[in-house]
Amino acid sequence: MPDTDLGFIKMGETQLQKNGLGVAGFVIALVGLVFSWIPLLNVFSFWLCIIGGVLSLVALFLKGKKKGLAIAGIIIGIAGIVIYYLVYAGIKAAAGL
Repeated sequence: MPDTDLGFIKMGETQLQKNGLGVAGFVIALVGLVFSWIPLLNVFSFWLCIIGGVLSLVALFLKGKKKGLAIAGIIIGIAGIVIYYLVYAGIKAAAGL
């Protein structure tokens, strides 16, 4: 007889729930990463990356929730901040300041 899965959780197993805060942090950090390449909008994107990273960091420590998008949000937030500083340094060097 084939093993059929009826969607029941077996005794002792836990099912991770969706992490809405992690998704929100990921999306906000991703928008910040996209805008971090644009010179005038990267100041706005810096704050988006900070907010997305903090939301993702909070979502990482929620018990019983999935962690994947929270980790990705933290990484993308850090990458957006690094790109912001590189663009800022390039503009500063081009202006001769």
